[in-house]
Amino acid sequence: MDNYFFIKSDYKIQKIIIDEIIYIESMGDYVRFYLENKRVVALLSLSKLIELLPNEKFIQIHRSYIINFEKINFIQNNIISIGQYQLPISKSRKKELMEIIDLKML
Repeated sequence: MDNYFFIKSDYKIQKIIIDEIIYIESMGDYVRFYLENKRVVALLSLSKLIELLPNEKFIQIHRSYIINFEKINFIQNNIISIGQYQLPISKSRKKELMEIIDLKML
């Protein structure tokens, strides 16, 4: 798989580099990409994105959020610290997240 893709945003075609994605937030019919150096909004669905993104790097932690595993700082209770952000982990998604984290734990 390529390490980037293109989306339409603000009457432009924007290149999104997968490794720069910190997390993605659903906003109804739109999504907001939180990247290392900018934010980009596009008319897309979270469900479409979760199918396209590499599942070894990305997981949906809440109905509104997809995160990049490599950007996780820490997990405490039902909150995940990723980059400079704090995001909720839904009860229904926490088990799957913790199973993946356990595979990487020493």
